[in-house]
Amino acid sequence: MLQEILAICGGISIIGGAGAVIYKVIHPAFKFKNRVEKLEEHSEKDYKRIVAIEEMQRQQSKSLAALLNHQITGNGIENMKKIRDELLESIIDQ
Repeated sequence: MLQEILAICGGISIIGGAGAVIYKVIHPAFKFKNRVEKLEEHSEKDYKRIVAIEEMQRQQSKSLAALLNHQITGNGIENMKKIRDELLESIIDQ
């Protein structure tokens, strides 16, 4: 009778130990997976933001070039109006 109780207790402790080992192996993998997913989300948002910043920089460069041309020649008002409209659209879209 005592041997049976000891055998049951030994079995329980072995199963518990195995469960603890499995948990210690699997839990970090799930944590790592969640961290990677968050990093991927942040990376995607950062990429979209960089693309938007690059587009805004292109618009600003066009505006600056049009202003310089206008200062030099006094012409190009229609081009400046077109660039202004494009710049306003890009600002509104953001």
